[in-house]
Amino acid sequence: MILEHGPSGSGMQLNGTARRIWELTDVPIDLDTLCGRVASEFEVSRRECDDAVRAFLDELACHGLVEEVAEAPGDAATRSRYLDLLKRSLVNLVYPEHELRIELLEEHGRSGGPRPTEQLLRDIRYRSPAAFDELVASKRDGSVRHRRPSRFSHTMVGMERLDNLEYCARKVFADGVPGDFLEAGVCQGGAAIFMRGLQVAFGEADRRVWLADSFQGLPLPTHEIDRAWDLDWSEARQPWLACDLPAVQDNFRTYDLLDDGVRWLPGWFSETLPSAPVERLAILRADADLYQSTREVLESLYDRVSPGGFVVIDDYGGVDACRLAVDSFRAERGITDPLRRIDWTGVYWRREG
Repeated sequence: MILEHGPSGSGMQLNGTARRIWELTDVPIDLDTLCGRVASEFEVSRRECDDAVRAFLDELACHGLVEEVAEAPGDAATRSRYLDLLKRSLVNLVYPEHELRIELLEEHGRSGGPRPTEQLLRDIRYRSPAAFDELVASKRDGSVRHRRPSRFSHTMVGMERLDNLEYCARKVFADGVPGDFLEAGVCQGGAAIFMRGLQVAFGEADRRVWLADSFQGLPLPTHEIDRAWDLDWSEARQPWLACDLPAVQDNFRTYDLLDDGVRWLPGWFSETLPSAPVERLAILRADADLYQSTREVLESLYDRVSPGGFVVIDDYGGVDACRLAVDSFRAERGITDPLRRIDWTGVYWRREG
C-alpha cells in the first residue's frame, strides 16, 4: 500500500504492519489501545511495539496524515479498553475456538464417523490452524468470503463495521449532533448493544437506541427485484437470521446494557417505521438486506437524520438488491454526500444538509 500526500503526490510505501496501523487510525483511537491491538495481532513484545508505533505515528503526523487530539472528559484509556473488549465479545473473538468445536461435532453427527477425541477438541485451535485463522479473519471483517457467517456470536457484522460505528459515534458526540441511534434489522442485537455501550461509555446515555425488527426473521420477498434474486431469507430458510424479542433483550442483559434508554419497535418496517415515535437520529443503521425493506427504512427515517448525522448500510456490497435500493433512493433525493466504504459490504455517508 502507498499513501500519497502533498501537492507533488509524493508517496509513502507501507508494509503489512504499517498498513494495519493506518487502518486502525481510521477511527479515533487512543495510543494505548492502538499499541495493544498491534502487539496482539502481530505477536510482538509490547515495548518493541510501543516504540515502533509511536515512531510511525510521528512520521504520519509530519505529513499531516494523522493528528493527536484531546479526548473527551473521563478516563480515555479505560473507556477504549472497555469498548474494544465489548467489540471482541460481541463478535466472539474471546472464545472463537468453541465455534470450531461445535462445527466438528456437527460434522460428526452428520457423517456418523468416529467421535472426535477429547484431545482434538481441546487442541483444535492448534491442530486446525488454517481453519482457526480463517474464522478469526471472518470475525474481523464479517466476511462470508472467508467462511459462512458466524451463527454463534451476538453479531455477524465483524470488527470493522463495529469500528465504523465507534467512529460515527465519536464524531456525533464531539460535534454535538443531536439525536438518538437506531438500527433497523437487528438479528441478535449485537450492533445495537454496541451502540448503547458507546452512549454509556461516553456519558451520552440520555440518547436512546431504537431497535426495529420483526423479531421473527426477514419477510418473504414481495418486490419484483427481491423475487428476481430469490431473496427468500425468511425464518424457514434462514433460521439463524431470526431472533425473537425476549432473546435480544436477554443479550442486552448479558452486557448489562438493558435500560430505559433502549427502545423497541417490533413488527414489519412498513407497519412500524412511518409512525415510529422517533424525532431525531444521529446514527441510522440499516441491516435490512432486501430492496423493499431497505427502501422502507430510508423512506421512513432518512428525513429524521440530523445534519452531521450518519447513515450506515450493512449490505450494500454483499446484496445487489440492497445496493439498488440505496442508489435509487440517493438518486431520487439528489443526495450527493460521499458514499464511503467500510469493508467488503458496509458503506456509510454523513448527512451534510
